[in-house]
Amino acid sequence: MLIVVFTLAAIACSNSSSGPPASGARVESPSQASGPTPDSKAADLRVRLNLLLGEHVMVIAKDSLAATANRSDEYKGYATLLTLNGSDLSSVMASAFGASAAANFDQIWAAQNNYFVDYTVGIVSHNDSQASGAASGLLTIFVPQFAHFMNSMTAIPLDPVIQLATEEVIETKAIIDDQAALNNAKMFKDLHQAYSQAWRIGDALASSITRKFPDKFPGDPGNKAVDFRVGLDNLLQEHSYLATMTTSATAAGRNSEQATALNALAANADSLGTLYSRVFGTAAGTRFDQVWGARNAELVVYAGTADATTKQGALDSLTSTFVMQFASLVHDSTDLAEDQVSTRVKGQVTDTVRAIDDQRTKSVTSLAADDHAAAAATNPIGDLVATAAAAKLPLKFSA
Repeated sequence: MLIVVFTLAAIACSNSSSGPPASGARVESPSQASGPTPDSKAADLRVRLNLLLGEHVMVIAKDSLAATANRSDEYKGYATLLTLNGSDLSSVMASAFGASAAANFDQIWAAQNNYFVDYTVGIVSHNDSQASGAASGLLTIFVPQFAHFMNSMTAIPLDPVIQLATEEVIETKAIIDDQAALNNAKMFKDLHQAYSQAWRIGDALASSITRKFPDKFPGDPGNKAVDFRVGLDNLLQEHSYLATMTTSATAAGRNSEQATALNALAANADSLGTLYSRVFGTAAGTRFDQVWGARNAELVVYAGTADATTKQGALDSLTSTFVMQFASLVHDSTDLAEDQVSTRVKGQVTDTVRAIDDQRTKSVTSLAADDHAAAAATNPIGDLVATAAAAKLPLKFSA
C-alpha cells in the first residue's frame, strides 16, 4: 500500500445537454427532405469538449481504482493519460482563446488533477487531513478559478458554471470514495452520473464559445443532427472505457467487480440501442441490440477464458462476425458502403483486443495508452454514422 502512496505523491508533484437517453420502448419515427447537418466547426467543438471532459472522468476512475487496489504501475499509466487529457483540453482552449489564455487554463486544470491525486493519496493512506484539504481545494479553489476563467473568456454567467463544476467535483470525488469502500455497485452508478455531468459542462461551454466566436466556430452546435452525433460519440466512448473495466475485472478474476461492470456495460448498450432506434426505427434498434450484445459477450469470453480454442473463437467472432454484422446494419440503416464502416470498426476492435491482451498478460506499461487508443477509435465510427444518418433522413433532424 505504501508503494502506491509514494508513487501517487511523486506523480502529483510532477503534474503541472443532458445525459444519455433513458431506456425505453423502441419507437419508430418518420424521415426525408433537407435538414440540418452534424458537421460544422461549432459541432466539432462541442463533440471534442464532451469527449475530453467525459474521458477525464473515466481516467480518474481508472487511476484511482488502480491506486486503491495497490496497482502502482497501472496507476502511473493512467496518471500519464490524465496529463495528456489535460493537454488536449488546453489545445481546445487555445483554438478558442489563444495561447496565453490556454496556458492559464492549463494551470487551473492541472491544479484540479493534483487535488484529485492528493485526495486519492489521502484516502489510500487513511490520511483524513490530506483528503479533506484536497476536497476543500477542489471546491474552494479550483471551482471558482475555473468558473471565473470561463466567465472572463466567454461571458457565460458565473452561477451556472459554478453549479455545474461543483456537481462534477462532488460526483467524481464520490467515485473515489466508492472504490475505497469497495462499493462497486455505487461506484458504477456514480461513474455514469459524473460522465453524464461532463456532457452538460461540455454543452454549456460549447454553446458559449461558439456564440462569442462565430467566425472561429461557424455552424449550429445545438441542432438535432449534432445532438445525435454528440450522443452517439459520448455513448461509444463510454462503452469503450466500461468494456475495458469489465475485461480488467474478468481477466483478474475479480468476480464482484465484474458483475457490476457487466451491469454498467449492459445499461450503456441499452442507451445505445435506444438512441439508434429513435433515428432508424424499431427493427434497426432491435438488430443493433443483438449485434452489440454479442460483441460485449465475446469481449468477456476473450478476456476470461483460459482455453486457447475458445479464446480464438471469441477473437474471430469479434474481428470477423461482429465487424461484418455491424457494417451490414449500418449500411442498411444509412446506405453507407460496408467497407467504409468495417475498416473503422475493425480498427477499434483491434485496439480493444490489444488493451485486453495487456490486461491478461499484465503488460501495464502499455495498458493506459492502448485503452485510450480504443476509446479514441470510437469517435470516427460515431461521426460516420451520424453524418450519413443526417444525409439520408433529414426530416428526422428538422426542428
